[in-house]
Parts: sequence; C-alpha cells; structure tokens
Amino acid sequence: MDDSKVPTASIRGLSESEKQVYWQNLWQNDQAWFHMSDAHPDMLKFQDQFLRDNCRVYVPLCGKSVDLKYLADKGHEVVGCEYCETAILQFFEEQSIKYERYQHPTAPYEIFKATDENITIYKGDFFALGSSIMGKVDAIWDRGSFVAIDPSRRREYADVIYDVINADGKYLLYSVEYEGNISGTPYNVQEQEIDDIFGQKFAAFTLDTHEVTLLSFLGVPTATVSLLLLKPRE
Repeated sequence: MDDSKVPTASIRGLSESEKQVYWQNLWQNDQAWFHMSDAHPDMLKFQDQFLRDNCRVYVPLCGKSVDLKYLADKGHEVVGCEYCETAILQFFEEQSIKYERYQHPTAPYEIFKATDENITIYKGDFFALGSSIMGKVDAIWDRGSFVAIDPSRRREYADVIYDVINADGKYLLYSVEYEGNISGTPYNVQEQEIDDIFGQKFAAFTLDTHEVTLLSFLGVPTATVSLLLLKPRE
C-alpha cells in the first residue's frame, strides 16, 4: 500500500457535513485506497448469481468504480449514486466516456448520463434517492457502500435498498468483519447484524467467506470478507 494513499484524518465522530468534506478530500487527494483499477474479482466471481441478461443494475456510492463500465459493456443498464463530484468526473475521464450533465427536474440531484454507454450517475444523497426518483432496479452490487455508511443509519440504509429493488431482484452485498477499530472505513459489520438489519425484508444467503489482509495498513492484520446474496421477501 502506497503510504500517500493512507487517509490522514478520521471519519469517526464527524457530522454529516464534515463527512462530506472528508470524502471530497479523499478523492481530491488521491487517497481512495479502496478503489480498484480492474473490475472487482468478487463481482466477477458471483455475477451469474445476481445478474440476469440485460438487467438494470444499481451501484450505490459508486465512486469511480470501473465496475460501472464492465457492467454496461455486458449489456446492462447501470445506475450509480455518488456524492463526490470529483469521483464522478474522474470516472468519465479515466474511462474515456462522453457524458451530459443536467439537473433533475424535481429532486436535488445532478445527473451525469453517458452519451454512448448505458450509464447514469446521480450526484447527491444516497438516503434520499428512492424509487420515485431513480425507478426500480433488478440487481444491486454493493461493494463498498453499506460498510462505508455510519452504523447508526444501517436500518435506514436497508429501507432505501428495499425501496429501489424489484420484488424479484437480487442484491450482492460485500461485508467486512474485523477486531479492533480503524480511523476510517470500512466500518466493522458483525455477522449477526446482517440478519438483524435486513432479515425482516430480505432473505440472506452467504456465498463466500474468506480472510484478507487489505486493512493491514490501517492496523487490522486480518479481516473476514463475506459475500452475501439477498432477495426481497414477499
């Protein structure tokens, strides 16, 4: 890990407005250590589990993830949500994708829409972006969104996810569990919390669990990553 990419400030205890500044600085200072230059291997491994042909896929808190381009190239309609404009602009520039940007007519979102790709990114608050604004989706790929939001808002987060996913949709969730504390994200997610938070509205199935050392530079020698498939309950 390049030491220059290690965040120098803590996100814990910050107000919502201060957290927005934290994320802006992270992208602007090239400290988004979690960003991957290739499509995420766990998404590739389990794509057939949560995607069907030509579906509408949502990637919350998408940053500049190349997964957006990968999914669009596979024939899917891709919708992202991201607060930080820097990350959105970097995505389109780095992927050489032309786009147009315009204000949503009734909601406080600026929309970045690719002109030659089936990719749309809403710039704004994840928690206010419901199905009445963005419509319903068939699939959700959540690599770094749930683990990045404040734990106190996890039930609210689950409500938003349930609102935007179709009744027959599938939700692939990347979760991280570890011992100790770190100054930033990802936040620790205990195994039982998934059922506590999502269990009333989703049936959850564990697809894979493995140990990783990706947080070692933050003082966590090993962490357990779980990939879970969630389906809305009828």
